[in-house]
Amino acid sequence: MVKNISIRLFFIFSLMVSAGVCALPVWGGSPKREMRGVWLATVWGIDWPSVTGTTPAIQRKQKAEMMELLDRCEKMNLTSVFFQVRGMADVMYDSKLEPWSSFISGKRGISPGWDPLEFVVNECHKRGLECYAWVNPFRWSAGTNYDSDIDRKWKDQGWLLSYGKYTVFNPGIEEVREHIVNICREIVTGYAVDGLVFDDYFYPNRIPETSDAPDYALWQEQSPWMSFGDWRRANVHKTVADIHCMLLDTRPDVRFGISPAGVAGKSHTSSDKWGMLPCGVKADDWQYKEIYSDPLGWLYQQTVDFISPQIYWPTTHSTAPYEPLVRWWSNAAGLYGCHFYSSMTLAPLEKNNTPSQRSEILRQVEANRALSMTGEFGSVFYSAKFLGKLSQDIAREHYSSKALSPRICRKGGEKPLSPSGLSSKGGVLSWREQKCDSGKLRRYAVYAFPAHLSREEIMDTRGDGIDSRYLVRISYGCSVAVPMGMGYAVTAIDGDSVESDPVFL
Repeated sequence: MVKNISIRLFFIFSLMVSAGVCALPVWGGSPKREMRGVWLATVWGIDWPSVTGTTPAIQRKQKAEMMELLDRCEKMNLTSVFFQVRGMADVMYDSKLEPWSSFISGKRGISPGWDPLEFVVNECHKRGLECYAWVNPFRWSAGTNYDSDIDRKWKDQGWLLSYGKYTVFNPGIEEVREHIVNICREIVTGYAVDGLVFDDYFYPNRIPETSDAPDYALWQEQSPWMSFGDWRRANVHKTVADIHCMLLDTRPDVRFGISPAGVAGKSHTSSDKWGMLPCGVKADDWQYKEIYSDPLGWLYQQTVDFISPQIYWPTTHSTAPYEPLVRWWSNAAGLYGCHFYSSMTLAPLEKNNTPSQRSEILRQVEANRALSMTGEFGSVFYSAKFLGKLSQDIAREHYSSKALSPRICRKGGEKPLSPSGLSSKGGVLSWREQKCDSGKLRRYAVYAFPAHLSREEIMDTRGDGIDSRYLVRISYGCSVAVPMGMGYAVTAIDGDSVESDPVFL
């Protein structure tokens, strides 16, 4: 009780600060550290691919489309791509556990003849972009009755839970949760992904809490002393916690986050038990009582590194205005040492690509920075197909320089070893790879600056190493092309985005 009272008092103070009662730092221009992500959806070919199939011509077209999308991300100075690799218990990589996705090959279980995840990871890294594997943990179907051998096996095992048009893997079954952990383990150990992210599909929407519910008997068998709803939420919590533990054991450098619905903690029922104030907007917290998602619990238990709620409403919305939601989420995440990166929709640009609509999105980016409790902020745009409608505005006004991802300080924060053997020849800068306790370092930051400037003159005014104006490349290798006749510096960056001391040339 004392802990929750202390947390609540701190939460009140934090809201006062972010509301303007106390001074906030103003993050103008192009901050050095910021999540600048994009959701790249593959289910139903929302963003990619435009065609499915297995012929060499289709493979070439799919790869060309992907490279065009990633080129745009690089040109916009984004940091991260959230690539959907598992949408309906089918995958975009060569898996031993689940079938190939029909959204790449045209038929569930049929190989497209290449490995999209391997390709996307490599192409992202060539461009200095982080690649996050986006996984839908429970969703099996949105109305289609899949009938492959593995799907029939899952049906026979009783793993599936249906209500309305959605069928999901039943989170109440321990073997299901183990399967989801194994899928995520397969991804992070088989591919050099930088992160893992879930979205907001958990239980089927509005599944009843009555005796005719399809999981009623399982609840009664396992935990009748809990309410039906709390039992379901606990099953989701267990899955998230198990993923967190698996990552600590296998790939502690991988960042793990979830993108829940944009409104949470609306009632005292959901906020009091975690020691937080309810969210003050008028909109309903449907996810807590209808899909059994309780993101405040993940933050409290620190089983995620970041939260990226889908705040898909404008600043002028009557019941879910953007800025109060950003303020509340930022403070909720910051209380427990987690990061908050707002997921924002670009969909209005499809029908209303006007200066005022683009200005609304830029205002939201500004709010994500200005209302941050911790200074570790970011924006994740939904979705990739709309980026072209915003690219010039945001690159000019807010993303004029490249950026590093925010540091995950709670994991330790000790600086990695600096690169060594820095040399330049024919416009190519190279160095020797360094190792650290967790193995191979993830990437390097390359800076180029006018040679007449002193080292003191190129430093960031906020004390975060070299100013991002001189950041010309993020490299996953040990050599890059650089403009000639400049001064150079290289730093090593580990999986938590902690930067080493620079080495100069």
